[in-house]
Amino acid sequence: MAKQRSNSLRLEDIERSFREKKFSPLYLFYGEEDFLVEETLSTLIEEALGPTTQSFNLDIVYGSDVDGKDVVSLASAFPMLGDRRVVVVKEFDKLPNKDTLLPFIEKPLASTLLVVISSKPDFRQTIFKSLEKNGTVTEFRSLYDNEVPGWIRKRFEKFGKKATVEACQFIQGYVGKSLREIQNEVDKLIIYVDDKETIDEDDVTRVVGMSRQFNIFELSKAVGEKDLSRSLEILEHMMRVGESPLLIIIMLTRYFQKLWMLQEMNGKTASQNQLAAGIGVSPFFLREYLDASGKYPALQIEQCFQALTKADETLKSTSTDPNLVMTLLVYQLIRQQQSIPVVSIT
Repeated sequence: MAKQRSNSLRLEDIERSFREKKFSPLYLFYGEEDFLVEETLSTLIEEALGPTTQSFNLDIVYGSDVDGKDVVSLASAFPMLGDRRVVVVKEFDKLPNKDTLLPFIEKPLASTLLVVISSKPDFRQTIFKSLEKNGTVTEFRSLYDNEVPGWIRKRFEKFGKKATVEACQFIQGYVGKSLREIQNEVDKLIIYVDDKETIDEDDVTRVVGMSRQFNIFELSKAVGEKDLSRSLEILEHMMRVGESPLLIIIMLTRYFQKLWMLQEMNGKTASQNQLAAGIGVSPFFLREYLDASGKYPALQIEQCFQALTKADETLKSTSTDPNLVMTLLVYQLIRQQQSIPVVSIT
């Protein structure tokens, strides 16, 4: 994951330094594992600025859009309503006139954290030699195959969960080495197992081993997007392969609970990481929930809860065809906010 050069920190150590508010004025992040780069950058921004001053004191630019003088200007500005600024330069390899940064790198401003992100830095070049000498350098390489299960286990531990060795191996077998996709499946499993402490291979088979185009998480996403045709397509496939209607209702209820919680927290001053932690998902997948939350105001979420409760009661107390119950439920969840009459399931 992270490899040391001179004046560098391991990934675990750099994250700890952020939490302890021990910042370097200069950071160079590089390597092909962009998921870890983005995650580490998100943690740095969160710990350095918090949610209230990011709009004033955070600048993220791309090397293809600016040049060295622009970066110096941003990094030389003083913070507003806070103690520090964060300036991030992505695609640093494409930045023209890099050497104009050398005087700043050699004498950085104490109130600015300059973060440079490069895919393949050439440490023979003066600019990278100076960054290595004066800043903190961390490489984010791709994991070797034998490292992936251990990484998966640690991701579950962040949520207070345990995972069997077999479960971690199953996830790797289904998903491969993409850490972004693995994290996506970890998030799904955390939601699926709810209060269960240990995740085993049966959980993985049920959640990750399903068709990855037709499962409860894709259904929730389609409902959140108000995509009726896609939602019905996924539902029809799930019912055909024998998925439990009651389990589908439980998982959809949890989905809308997260949207409800998100709206409650979003009215307060909360960072992206705090919002994600509050609803139990990775910050990388928060946008999906925020978008859905924007499409379902509080009153409509209440109506969705009513429809879910009614469908649950109907399945448990009548002989109504489950396919009909679930199809009408999806219509109600998506179209009730468009003034289409709600069909009563009795």
